[in-house]
Amino acid sequence: MRFFQSKNYDEFVFMEGNRPIVESNVKRFMKIIEDDGLHDEVEVNPVKVNGKWVVVDGQHRFLAHQRLGKAVPCITKRRNVELKGIIDINTVRKSWTILDRVKSWATLGSESHTRLLNLWEELNAVHPVRVGTLAKMAQGSLASSVQARHRTNLNDENWMFVCDESDIRKVYNECVKFISIDDKVMSDTFIHCIQSLMTKQSGFDIKRMYSSAKANPHKFVRAARKQDMLRMLEELYNYNRTASNRLFFDMNNL
Repeated sequence: MRFFQSKNYDEFVFMEGNRPIVESNVKRFMKIIEDDGLHDEVEVNPVKVNGKWVVVDGQHRFLAHQRLGKAVPCITKRRNVELKGIIDINTVRKSWTILDRVKSWATLGSESHTRLLNLWEELNAVHPVRVGTLAKMAQGSLASSVQARHRTNLNDENWMFVCDESDIRKVYNECVKFISIDDKVMSDTFIHCIQSLMTKQSGFDIKRMYSSAKANPHKFVRAARKQDMLRMLEELYNYNRTASNRLFFDMNNL
């Protein structure tokens, strides 16, 4: 382990794929340094790349020191840390968001994470959506795991994008329409139920579902549990319909 400090900021470089810089964090560290000093070193890899120290941990602290014109306190450990190692370490840190990890896995070449990131950027421009919500749509399931190497663990490189992007776009754009009825409708449960109905329920008509919800907003109520949400949607779908024009959802296969 080696400690040193440097004001030669040009001899440092950030690792590609590390999480994006958050300006508010840089300013927060600047204030801490100015008020009380900062004793937490910036970690760099022990082996330089193209003559530069690669910052492993402490991008925001580095920028804070640089902007204040102060020497950057640094520490190197015995082995180089690659981007995958940074992701693994920061999976348990609250400072890294799910989106940060998705972006980093995409940088490392994960096809599934790249597809998810591209789709999120597209649909988030239509209406703000959490990347975790789209991940569940991409798997067609509300299930998730924290188990290493599990295909439903979004923080892991083995996470799998299962569904077709065009189907997800269609479902998401239809779900967004319901915001005109309830601006808080876009829950994971609601989106999953609509996705299941549109892709698995024979005879289901999303336009009829929307028309009924718009005509009867008092019956369009949110539910946290999948089965409760499906029952609400089924009742609404069949409201004021004759017996011959009703559609009963196949609850066991949705």
